Amino acid sequence: MLKAVNLAVDLIMAHFNSRQDPEEKIRLGNSLLCTTISNLVLKQLYPAIQNILQDGLKAYKLDLITGQRRNKLWNVVEATARPGVYEPIR
Repeated sequence: MLKAVNLAVDLIMAHFNSRQDPEEKIRLGNSLLCTTISNLVLKQLYPAIQNILQDGLKAYKLDLITGQRRNKLWNVVEATARPGVYEPIR
């Protein structure tokens, strides 16, 4: 499973390392301008990370009110995400 993540990261790094100009690298990271980065993230990186997270995910979670509740990968994402407004790093 980790090999798939390593491969995806290597492909993404190679994508950005193909150019030296910082402005060109910004363009390479914009999925609206460069569909290659979208494909690398959505078809390589995301499935690899999803497989790792789902591997250890229990099928059900105990809930005090409803008893057993189906556990989903999105619950993990919500639990680890910081609420608030996204502010890009400059």
